[in-house]
Amino acid sequence: MILILADSTDPWAALVHREAYRTGGDVFWIQPARLLDRILLNWPVVTGVSVVPGTVVIDGHTILLADLTGIFARLTLPPPLELEELSFQDRDYVMKETTAAWLAFLNAMPCSVVNRPVPGGRPTILAGSPLLSQLVEDHGFLLPPSRCTSSQADAILQFSAWNERGYLKPLGSHEAGMFLHAHDGVEQICRVMERQAVSMQAIPRGQRVTVYVVGEEIVATVLQPGEGLPQRMEMPSVPTERCLGLVGALGLTFAECQFIVTPEGSIYCLDVSSAPSFWHCPQEVQQWIVCRLVDHLSETRSLPLHDSLDGPDGRSSARERLCETRSPKR
Repeated sequence: MILILADSTDPWAALVHREAYRTGGDVFWIQPARLLDRILLNWPVVTGVSVVPGTVVIDGHTILLADLTGIFARLTLPPPLELEELSFQDRDYVMKETTAAWLAFLNAMPCSVVNRPVPGGRPTILAGSPLLSQLVEDHGFLLPPSRCTSSQADAILQFSAWNERGYLKPLGSHEAGMFLHAHDGVEQICRVMERQAVSMQAIPRGQRVTVYVVGEEIVATVLQPGEGLPQRMEMPSVPTERCLGLVGALGLTFAECQFIVTPEGSIYCLDVSSAPSFWHCPQEVQQWIVCRLVDHLSETRSLPLHDSLDGPDGRSSARERLCETRSPKR
């Protein structure tokens, strides 16, 4: 069974739901604002034969957690719950408790969760953290010069200094950024910065490459030509293992990666987004991605394989080790 947690307007969720239903699989779609109304959680925090099996109750239907093969988690925490009838203090309490419960639940499940939320939020700017920057370098990629700013004048000046070429991404956004060009770059900067600060990156001269990853597989590689619509081509110059290794190390199972391959063979990583853009993705690639997502979410996984010390699922990093937690000594 597949559980989808997403808004009704989410195009990826809509296509995954349709494809799962078409292939005869069991699928439930819950909107984040309706979490408290439609779903109840009950899962054990220890393993053993004496423990009552965990369940999830959706619209009154009880489903064993053992039957849950995948969760397509397209929600942000805290969720946008409808709690207008409560006082401020009660709303704050319910929001914190709901967030904690769902964060624990999504990280406790041995099935695939695309993409598991991370306590405290997932970093979105690769160059914004020494740890993430080192991670990119460890996988053989380079980072271009970057700048974070909340000043439109500063951003426009930097854009001009980079020969009116740049990659713009709002701070805190999980979606892919945008490429700035001479004909509309200043307009795009002003539009985005009306609401938030941004990260800007220089774009080295070279071939722009977009890679879509689902699970442990590169589903599609798209070369973006200077003119015309993108077209899918074989792209051997971005090493598959290094790309998948970086995505996995970031704790992602569904990602859009933006690379620049220079004529000299250097590969710059501009972005690894946990919320791939639907509207900028070629239509035929959308279908390949959706089919692979449904296959990935339908695969039965075992606890030893996917919740092990170095398993790809259930941890914020593929290399993060488990720590034993004990109650305080009295």
